Amino acid sequence: MSRVLHVLKYYRPAFTGEGVFLERSSAVMQEVAPDVGHDLLVTHTPRPEDPHQAAACSTLDRVVHLVRGEPGTIRREVALVWWFLRNLRRYDTVHFRTHADWYFLSYAIARLAGRRLVLSATLDDSLPVLTGQYRPSLRGIAARGFRLFDAYVSISPKLMNETLSSGADPARCFLVPCGVTVPEQPPGTGVRLRESLGLSPDDLVLLFVGGLCRRKDPIFLIENLPAVLASAPQSKLVLLGPPLEPDYVEMLHERVRALGLEGRVIFAGEQTNPHPYFAAADILVFASQMEGFGTVVPEAMAHGRAVVVRRLPGVNDDFVLEGETGSLFDTAEEYVAAVRPLATDPALRGRIGAAGRALVRRRFGMRTVARRYLDIYGVGDAATPEGRARTIPARAIDPEVPEKETGLGATGSVLDTRFHLPIPSPAGDQPRLVTMVDAEEAFDWSRPFSRDSSDVSSMGEQYRAHRVFERHGVSPLYLADYPVANQDAGRGPLREFLRDGACEVGAQMHPWVTPPFEELVCDHNSYAGNLPPALELEKARRLTDILEKAFGDRPLIYRTGRFGVGPRTADVLRHLGYLADTSVTPGWQPDRRGRWGYWDVSPRPYWCDRDRTLMEIPVTGALVGRLARRHGARLGPLAFSRAAGRFGMTGALAHLGLLERIRLTPEGMTLEEGKRLVRALLADGHRTFVLTYHSPSLAPGNTPYVRSTEDRDRFLDWLDGFYSFFREEVGGRPASWREIRGISPARSLAAMANRGTGARSGAEPALEPPYPA
Repeated sequence: MSRVLHVLKYYRPAFTGEGVFLERSSAVMQEVAPDVGHDLLVTHTPRPEDPHQAAACSTLDRVVHLVRGEPGTIRREVALVWWFLRNLRRYDTVHFRTHADWYFLSYAIARLAGRRLVLSATLDDSLPVLTGQYRPSLRGIAARGFRLFDAYVSISPKLMNETLSSGADPARCFLVPCGVTVPEQPPGTGVRLRESLGLSPDDLVLLFVGGLCRRKDPIFLIENLPAVLASAPQSKLVLLGPPLEPDYVEMLHERVRALGLEGRVIFAGEQTNPHPYFAAADILVFASQMEGFGTVVPEAMAHGRAVVVRRLPGVNDDFVLEGETGSLFDTAEEYVAAVRPLATDPALRGRIGAAGRALVRRRFGMRTVARRYLDIYGVGDAATPEGRARTIPARAIDPEVPEKETGLGATGSVLDTRFHLPIPSPAGDQPRLVTMVDAEEAFDWSRPFSRDSSDVSSMGEQYRAHRVFERHGVSPLYLADYPVANQDAGRGPLREFLRDGACEVGAQMHPWVTPPFEELVCDHNSYAGNLPPALELEKARRLTDILEKAFGDRPLIYRTGRFGVGPRTADVLRHLGYLADTSVTPGWQPDRRGRWGYWDVSPRPYWCDRDRTLMEIPVTGALVGRLARRHGARLGPLAFSRAAGRFGMTGALAHLGLLERIRLTPEGMTLEEGKRLVRALLADGHRTFVLTYHSPSLAPGNTPYVRSTEDRDRFLDWLDGFYSFFREEVGGRPASWREIRGISPARSLAAMANRGTGARSGAEPALEPPYPA
């Protein structure tokens, strides 16, 4: 796997536009080239006390803050050189996104090690500007130092021309604008946001997006708002962005008060997701006095918004075309003159917005930009002849047909603990038990995967377990996969349970039987998280849609079959509107490639993102024994490896009571093991438990756990015995996943039947042809 090291001076918790662009571009680079990893080294922002403060992008595998506190220049330089000497071997390419080493030592180390070096110009840091910041006597040395770089990236024609004027080799100079990603906004997003801001449907919303600082000049917009109000009295100005200069922000508030604009100017603060604000706005107004590119302008254009921006020659005047895709101004009079016709003519706003959207999506699509960077880096698929044949030519910044983008973010992770926010259980809270069933087709677990596996007749046997569920007040969650939803033999029994209020339904992904069928069927691809993110997203979308068709409600909880969650699974689920995932079993490492293990993931529910939109509800599993609490995460990978099993180490540790792993399931676990697991977790304060099994186990011969009717009887007795134990000894009770997630109970399935979607099982055609011939 190739790796790229990105180097920035400033990063979160400090706000920088370059940091935000790195996050967005790394997400798309990971989609384009999953075999390329990305790390970030931060040289100037001190290491935050809380590591979660820097956890903002799941596709930056490591974020390393070089220093603590505020060290002097020499100390920082020593730390940088020492870090490079120890870590450079990990990387194929080093991209300095800012000129971070004024002594050139880390650049020289990277060059001597044969690493490819890339330097970006993003604001006022083209090569002649950087060289000019050295003393005259040192400028010749600095110019030679910059020749260490293999590539110079400029994000605007202005910066590109300046770098070329310094005598840089044109073959090393690349013009790569900041790419734009525009995630789909749910219907009504703009209306709801307007309501939350106290804006009426008739208000004309002028939106500014950017840091509140002198360079961005939002005070210009405030001072000219009265002139706009003279012709458009319903105008409101929304300032969206972090307060970078507190004294300047106070000046903004004072100016609002002095001009009597209270209620006309709204300070919306910093928002991690600005896209709903674009949806709510009518016009983007932007008065920044200096930009390397000014990404918010093409972002607004991509949302179909008319833009009125200060003219920055060589930066925005080649895509903000006067009267076609927006308006440019130099003076206050020109600004007001540009806003007035847009404010009073919605049709004009629509025409200019549509032209701007077409231009931006054609020229600045993030996938095109991501491929440009990968080509410059010379890593991954883009570095091979076959990959280059699929890569947009390095200088083709205006392709006729933009590449389709997923619109996925990278702001959460099911497995990356940097993003996890634990959900504590109140002391004394009654233990709760959720029962989940993997509702799936039968297939031979010992043979290769096949798309021909489509037998879901075992769903007709689930009534046997429901006799046990009814005795104990259990309403299970069936996590249904595509074959179950797509065939009446699978969905029919579930519809009957749903009609009686006896169960709930969620989604389960088996990639090899879920369209579209683009990947090779093999063990590696049987884990959904191993698929390219775009394909994982499309399969999840198809699965979600067919479950909604089959059962009348869109599923809100999801599981990847084989517990094969991946680095972008959380992004996929957030994109599709899921509220919970249950793809993790702590203590179990899926038999697959991957940097992620489940050894140190908590068995308690946790949030997968800082926005607290996606909750992980793990299947209850844990390492138990005298060594488990302090040493389990370190010993687990060794103690439960195949080699340890062959030499009897795994069994010996369990026999001595030192370390064993138990999952809460009747499949392969004894009832006493299940009880032992619950008692151990209760002693650690655990109050939420998830029991799971596979639906084919209720038809003898389908799974290794139930080969005969006698095995099935023992299986059902296990369930009966465990529910009695959980209620009588533990004092617990059955629960729904919705209760754990904190949302209202499922709607009555009688309502679903009234909508005409709950027909009983019988002669009914499949919703789609289930499998290719």
